[in-house]
Amino acid sequence: MVRNSHLLRELLGRWLALLFCVFSGTLSTLTAFAEEPSHTPAPFACEVRYHFREHFRRVEPWGIAVSASSFKREGLPKLRIADLNGVPERIVEGRVGHLPYQFLVKISRANGGSEAETLEVKVLDSSGRPLAGFPQVMPNPLTKGGDISRKEFEMPIDQALKEKIEKSLLAKEQFITHVDLIVGMDDDFLSQDFPK
Repeated sequence: MVRNSHLLRELLGRWLALLFCVFSGTLSTLTAFAEEPSHTPAPFACEVRYHFREHFRRVEPWGIAVSASSFKREGLPKLRIADLNGVPERIVEGRVGHLPYQFLVKISRANGGSEAETLEVKVLDSSGRPLAGFPQVMPNPLTKGGDISRKEFEMPIDQALKEKIEKSLLAKEQFITHVDLIVGMDDDFLSQDFPK
Protein backbone atom coordinates (compact mmCIF):
# COMPACT_ATOMS: atom_id res chain seq x y z
CA MET A 1 0.00 0.00 0.00
CA VAL A 2 2.86 2.37 0.82
CA ARG A 3 4.47 1.57 -2.50
CA ASN A 4 1.23 2.34 -4.39
CA SER A 5 0.89 5.59 -2.48
CA HIS A 6 4.43 6.59 -3.50
CA LEU A 7 3.66 5.72 -7.15
CA LEU A 8 0.41 7.69 -7.01
CA ARG A 9 2.21 10.77 -5.64
CA GLU A 10 4.84 10.52 -8.38
CA LEU A 11 2.20 10.27 -11.13
CA LEU A 12 0.27 13.16 -9.60
CA GLY A 13 3.48 15.27 -9.51
CA ARG A 14 4.20 14.52 -13.17
CA TRP A 15 0.63 15.31 -14.14
CA LEU A 16 0.77 18.65 -12.29
CA ALA A 17 4.11 19.48 -13.95
CA LEU A 18 2.62 18.72 -17.36
CA LEU A 19 -0.46 20.80 -16.56
CA PHE A 20 1.77 23.70 -15.48
CA CYS A 21 3.75 23.52 -18.75
CA VAL A 22 0.58 23.54 -20.83
CA PHE A 23 -0.89 26.42 -18.81
CA SER A 24 2.28 28.53 -18.92
CA GLY A 25 2.61 27.93 -22.69
CA THR A 26 -0.99 29.04 -23.22
CA LEU A 27 -0.40 32.06 -21.02
CA SER A 28 2.71 33.09 -22.94
CA THR A 29 0.81 32.73 -26.23
CA LEU A 30 -1.98 34.93 -24.89
CA THR A 31 0.60 37.43 -23.66
CA ALA A 32 2.21 37.52 -27.11
CA PHE A 33 -1.18 38.30 -28.66
CA ALA A 34 -1.82 40.92 -26.00
CA GLU A 35 1.44 42.71 -26.89
CA GLU A 36 0.14 43.49 -30.39
CA PRO A 37 -2.69 46.04 -30.23
CA SER A 38 -5.63 45.40 -32.50
CA HIS A 39 -5.00 48.69 -34.31
CA THR A 40 -1.45 47.72 -35.35
CA PRO A 41 -1.04 47.93 -39.17
CA ALA A 42 -1.05 44.71 -41.18
CA PRO A 43 2.29 42.89 -41.64
CA PHE A 44 4.45 43.46 -44.72
CA ALA A 45 7.92 42.60 -46.03
CA CYS A 46 10.46 44.25 -48.34
CA GLU A 47 12.89 43.10 -50.99
CA VAL A 48 15.25 44.63 -53.53
CA ARG A 49 14.98 43.39 -57.12
CA TYR A 50 17.84 43.71 -59.58
CA HIS A 51 16.21 43.70 -63.03
CA PHE A 52 18.52 42.60 -65.83
CA ARG A 53 18.71 41.45 -69.43
CA GLU A 54 21.28 39.42 -71.30
CA HIS A 55 23.13 39.99 -74.58
CA PHE A 56 23.33 36.93 -76.81
CA ARG A 57 24.37 36.36 -80.41
CA ARG A 58 21.93 35.06 -82.98
CA VAL A 59 22.88 32.99 -85.97
CA GLU A 60 20.68 35.19 -88.17
CA PRO A 61 22.16 38.32 -89.72
CA TRP A 62 20.63 40.62 -87.09
CA GLY A 63 23.68 40.31 -84.85
CA ILE A 64 23.39 40.82 -81.09
CA ALA A 65 19.99 40.39 -79.47
CA VAL A 66 18.76 41.01 -75.94
CA SER A 67 16.88 38.58 -73.74
CA ALA A 68 13.59 39.16 -71.97
CA SER A 69 13.80 40.94 -68.64
CA SER A 70 14.49 38.89 -65.50
CA PHE A 71 15.48 39.72 -61.94
CA LYS A 72 17.39 38.59 -58.87
CA ARG A 73 16.12 39.40 -55.40
CA GLU A 74 17.45 40.15 -51.92
CA GLY A 75 15.17 40.37 -48.89
CA LEU A 76 15.50 43.03 -46.24
CA PRO A 77 15.42 41.99 -42.56
CA LYS A 78 12.20 40.79 -40.95
CA LEU A 79 9.50 43.11 -39.70
CA ARG A 80 9.37 44.46 -36.14
CA ILE A 81 6.62 46.20 -34.20
CA ALA A 82 7.11 49.50 -32.39
CA ASP A 83 4.90 51.91 -30.51
CA LEU A 84 5.87 55.57 -30.72
CA ASN A 85 3.86 57.69 -28.27
CA GLY A 86 0.80 55.51 -28.67
CA VAL A 87 1.11 55.26 -32.46
CA PRO A 88 1.60 51.60 -33.47
CA GLU A 89 4.08 51.01 -36.30
CA ARG A 90 5.42 48.08 -38.29
CA ILE A 91 9.01 48.67 -39.38
CA VAL A 92 11.49 47.01 -41.75
CA GLU A 93 14.99 48.40 -41.35
CA GLY A 94 18.38 47.33 -42.65
CA ARG A 95 20.57 46.71 -45.68
CA VAL A 96 21.05 44.27 -48.55
CA GLY A 97 24.32 42.82 -49.78
CA HIS A 98 24.69 44.54 -53.16
CA LEU A 99 23.68 48.14 -52.40
CA PRO A 100 25.42 50.65 -50.11
CA TYR A 101 22.05 51.94 -48.87
CA GLN A 102 20.27 51.91 -45.52
CA PHE A 103 16.52 51.27 -45.77
CA LEU A 104 13.77 52.23 -43.33
CA VAL A 105 10.22 51.34 -44.33
CA LYS A 106 7.33 51.75 -41.92
CA ILE A 107 3.57 51.68 -41.89
CA SER A 108 1.91 53.49 -39.01
CA ARG A 109 -1.66 54.07 -38.00
CA ALA A 110 -2.88 57.39 -36.64
CA ASN A 111 -3.26 57.72 -32.88
CA GLY A 112 -6.57 56.53 -31.55
CA GLY A 113 -6.69 53.44 -33.75
CA SER A 114 -8.24 55.10 -36.79
CA GLU A 115 -8.18 53.23 -40.09
CA ALA A 116 -5.90 55.83 -41.76
CA GLU A 117 -2.38 54.45 -42.27
CA THR A 118 0.79 56.09 -43.57
CA LEU A 119 3.56 54.41 -45.59
CA GLU A 120 6.98 56.00 -45.15
CA VAL A 121 10.07 54.95 -47.12
CA LYS A 122 13.53 56.35 -46.30
CA VAL A 123 16.65 55.36 -48.22
CA LEU A 124 20.04 56.73 -47.14
CA ASP A 125 23.37 56.51 -48.96
CA SER A 126 26.61 55.33 -47.32
CA SER A 127 27.23 58.81 -45.87
CA GLY A 128 23.77 58.96 -44.27
CA ARG A 129 22.21 61.39 -46.77
CA PRO A 130 18.78 60.67 -48.31
CA LEU A 131 18.84 59.40 -51.90
CA ALA A 132 17.24 61.59 -54.57
CA GLY A 133 13.46 61.23 -54.34
CA PHE A 134 13.46 60.07 -50.70
CA PRO A 135 11.99 60.07 -48.14
CA GLN A 136 8.55 59.35 -49.55
CA VAL A 137 5.49 59.58 -47.29
CA MET A 138 2.01 58.71 -48.53
CA PRO A 139 -1.33 57.28 -47.44
CA ASN A 140 -0.73 53.53 -47.28
CA PRO A 141 -1.84 52.10 -50.65
CA LEU A 142 -1.31 48.45 -49.67
CA THR A 143 -4.05 45.95 -48.86
CA LYS A 144 -3.52 42.23 -48.31
CA GLY A 145 -6.65 41.14 -50.16
CA GLY A 146 -7.13 44.08 -52.51
CA ASP A 147 -5.83 45.11 -55.91
CA ILE A 148 -2.64 46.71 -54.61
CA SER A 149 -0.62 44.32 -52.46
CA ARG A 150 2.80 45.63 -53.59
CA LYS A 151 4.37 49.05 -54.08
CA GLU A 152 7.60 49.58 -56.05
CA PHE A 153 10.19 52.33 -55.59
CA GLU A 154 12.97 52.65 -58.17
CA MET A 155 16.43 53.03 -56.66
CA PRO A 156 18.82 55.51 -58.28
CA ILE A 157 22.13 53.84 -59.20
CA ASP A 158 25.05 55.49 -60.96
CA GLN A 159 27.25 53.81 -63.58
CA ALA A 160 29.97 52.77 -61.10
CA LEU A 161 27.44 51.08 -58.78
CA LYS A 162 25.70 49.47 -61.77
CA GLU A 163 28.99 47.93 -62.93
CA LYS A 164 29.83 46.76 -59.41
CA ILE A 165 26.44 44.99 -59.08
CA GLU A 166 26.83 43.40 -62.51
CA LYS A 167 30.30 42.11 -61.67
CA SER A 168 29.33 40.64 -58.28
CA LEU A 169 25.78 39.43 -58.98
CA LEU A 170 25.32 38.71 -62.68
CA ALA A 171 26.87 36.55 -65.39
CA LYS A 172 29.22 38.04 -67.99
CA GLU A 173 26.66 38.88 -70.70
CA GLN A 174 23.99 40.14 -68.28
CA PHE A 175 23.40 43.84 -67.55
CA ILE A 176 21.27 45.76 -65.03
CA THR A 177 18.29 47.67 -66.41
CA HIS A 178 16.99 49.04 -63.08
CA VAL A 179 16.76 48.30 -59.35
CA ASP A 180 13.55 48.42 -57.29
CA LEU A 181 12.65 48.34 -53.62
CA ILE A 182 9.37 46.44 -53.32
CA VAL A 183 7.10 46.64 -50.28
CA GLY A 184 4.53 43.84 -50.24
CA MET A 185 1.92 42.22 -48.06
CA ASP A 186 0.72 39.39 -50.30
CA ASP A 187 1.19 35.70 -49.44
CA ASP A 188 4.56 35.46 -51.23
CA PHE A 189 6.01 38.27 -49.13
CA LEU A 190 4.46 37.00 -45.89
CA SER A 191 5.43 33.33 -46.32
CA GLN A 192 7.66 31.61 -43.74
CA ASP A 193 10.57 31.26 -46.21
CA PHE A 194 10.73 35.00 -47.04
CA PRO A 195 13.26 36.33 -47.84
CA LYS A 196 14.11 33.71 -50.42
